[in-house]
Amino acid sequence: MRPGFIWAVVVKEARDLLSNRLLLGAVVFPAMIFAAIPIGIVAFIQANDLDPKQLGQIGSYLELFPDLPPKLAAQGFIVLNFLAYFLLIPAMVPMAIATQSVIGEKTARSLEPQLATPMEVSELLVGKALAAATPAVLATWAVFVLYGLVNGAIADPRLTKLIFNDVWIVAMLTLVPLICLLSVMLGIIVSARVNDARTAQQMGSFIVIPIIAVAIAGFFSGQASFTMQQVLIGDIVVAMLIFVAVVVGSWVFDREQILTRLA
Repeated sequence: MRPGFIWAVVVKEARDLLSNRLLLGAVVFPAMIFAAIPIGIVAFIQANDLDPKQLGQIGSYLELFPDLPPKLAAQGFIVLNFLAYFLLIPAMVPMAIATQSVIGEKTARSLEPQLATPMEVSELLVGKALAAATPAVLATWAVFVLYGLVNGAIADPRLTKLIFNDVWIVAMLTLVPLICLLSVMLGIIVSARVNDARTAQQMGSFIVIPIIAVAIAGFFSGQASFTMQQVLIGDIVVAMLIFVAVVVGSWVFDREQILTRLA
């Protein structure tokens, strides 16, 4: 693959994204919502002198934090448990960008000139994947940092230390980019076969179901956060799925077939 062609696609896609306010909102808004909910709960607990027994099921998990006072332990469980939902951001955001990129260009008939160039399909796919995944990765990292700092400022700096633990730093650096790439590849595969962005996003949104299931299962099992072993296993599984998606995507994204449909 030739880096110059890939970079040209990335620059073109970045220009299109910056000119689309709706897509820019789709990058920032979900990340802020996922962070705002637990921050609001932490602030509520901090503002009210609650008895741990008033916290319902959370009260039974305070023993997971023996070195913290009860109220701070409850806040710690909240902020750690909600970290799993940060994995939804790299699953949802790049899917919207990728599907809009391919289907939007089909509608505007701007995909045909790109496919008619000497550029290889793999170079086009890599460029689109990088352009769609990068904003989601950066948004997730930025909100993760703000999440740790804001919760620590509201309640106690020890919450910041709980959030910025080794497991979640590794998850942010490895699992988040991998989920982004998987989401992008699935979005491109679906978009190559359909001509409606909503249909593509609905079909591709199934990627978030396993993540939600893992987060809910973790809560009801009493596990406040992932372990390092679980993160590394997740890295391997998602990497394998990316490999399969790349193989399938190269077969599905057929240059001649798409040009024939656009004709």
